[in-house]
Amino acid sequence: MGNGQVAMSNIFLSTAILTLAQIEISCQDEGVECGKVHGYKPSSLITMIGTVSGILSALLLPFMGAIIDCTDHRRNIGIVSCFCLMLIQTIQIGTVENTWWAMAILQAINGFVYQVVILAAFSYLPEIGRDVGEETLTEYSADWSILAYAAQIMYMVVVIGSSICLGLNDVQTGQLGQAVNIPASGICYYYACKFFSKKAARRKLSSKESLFGTGCRQVFRTASGISRHYGPSLGWFLLAVTFSEAAANAFILVAVTYLKEVMGFGSSEIGILFFIVIIAFIPGSYLGKWLTVVTACPKTTMKLQLVTFILVNFAGFFFLTKPERANLAYLFGALWGVLLGWFYPTEALIFSMIVPQGQESELAGFFLYCSQILGWLPPLVFTLMNEKGIALKYGGAHLNIYLFVALMCYHLMLPWDQCLEAVQWNKMMDESEVPIIANTRDGVENIELGELSSKTEVKTIFKRGLD
Repeated sequence: MGNGQVAMSNIFLSTAILTLAQIEISCQDEGVECGKVHGYKPSSLITMIGTVSGILSALLLPFMGAIIDCTDHRRNIGIVSCFCLMLIQTIQIGTVENTWWAMAILQAINGFVYQVVILAAFSYLPEIGRDVGEETLTEYSADWSILAYAAQIMYMVVVIGSSICLGLNDVQTGQLGQAVNIPASGICYYYACKFFSKKAARRKLSSKESLFGTGCRQVFRTASGISRHYGPSLGWFLLAVTFSEAAANAFILVAVTYLKEVMGFGSSEIGILFFIVIIAFIPGSYLGKWLTVVTACPKTTMKLQLVTFILVNFAGFFFLTKPERANLAYLFGALWGVLLGWFYPTEALIFSMIVPQGQESELAGFFLYCSQILGWLPPLVFTLMNEKGIALKYGGAHLNIYLFVALMCYHLMLPWDQCLEAVQWNKMMDESEVPIIANTRDGVENIELGELSSKTEVKTIFKRGLD
């Protein structure tokens, strides 16, 4: 709940920073050509912040993951990151003409801290799943999602309503957004920290190992193991996640800049559009669920989502080219909300169904890392295109490149039934010293893999055990 409100507060703060940058070089009026501030166009600042946050996350999340895995400071990481996040949010209430550049730098750091909060909380999830069971965890996850959406909606109603009623400008709305977020998210994080339990290290480092080196090596070992044992299934899926999440995460940064610069939206209008996006998440998630039932294949559902996302993005960025089409922007906001609501639950469902049993904990962290490792690239490309004078509509449409690569990765995955089978038996191929224990109708068979002539025979024996 706290994370959702922080994400929404960043929309108002980003708009305020962009406005203050324009004011500094006197180009806030419509039709006035902007120069550069601190070496960049004002329209490049938000995506530059996203680029720096993405690079910090890609470089440092393995280190934070090693602290969580190899020390008993998992709970401390969660508490400290929540505190730092709220501290920076509090400081950013003072975003004014004299401080906006420093606040922009803090915002880049805050993006990384936000990912550490998610990483700390995410590290408990596999253990909870093992304790309560998959069915119960699925029910919990649905309840948590509803609460998160409810918190976001309430936050947006309060900030947008107050901004309109009080007639606040973009900067004042940004300050209000941070001020409302402090108690709203602060209370959520306070209870989150109480619920973070102290856990022993999953494994101990040797005297020759360092936390940073261990984190990087673990990422490499996990990637190599996935490629070797589950490359055609989980491997292609995680590669798809890397590209599709890069586009999805950059979408808010690009959208805020685009709506402000091209459509002439202020904080209230941008807030209303993202409020529509959040509301549309709900029918989007139901659409994804219905399509999964109809197709009986989450992979097919995701491919349909990516094709639709690409088409809507092309249409949106090429139709929304002037302020006179503002009403059309709200329609596309609803479409984007449906698509995002369709995207995230379907992606999570695919992961939960093809992750190998017994390796949920390790791969949950790796899944999160895959969703962040390329997060710096789309905003960086958008910034470079903008600095070269390329129209912003092309910068927005370029997100489709990452979605198309993700679509190809899903296409290259094994057929869905084979993906499910691969989870059950494929890892055994290289473990020749480990016997298969197959409980068959005729009793128990204890078979050394070295005695078997082919993968087909292994698969047959394993299926007999399932029978």
